[in-house]
Amino acid sequence: MLDSYTDLMAAELLPHSGLAPEALRLRCVGVLGAAEAVAAELNRGRASADDAVTALIDLIMGGLGTRTDR
Repeated sequence: MLDSYTDLMAAELLPHSGLAPEALRLRCVGVLGAAEAVAAELNRGRASADDAVTALIDLIMGGLGTRTDR
């Protein structure tokens, strides 16, 4: 299931990224791992839902890469 979701996420983000598909997919793996960690913090009451959403948006946007990324 994780592979399928990673592939879906990478495919949807590819038009918005300057990264090669393989590099973007690897970043998606990292973002999904971070999402799991952020969810754990949320469940422990160490983060608000708004802060968790903001953190994940920032991670996704920061991981898209620009045309100058390799």
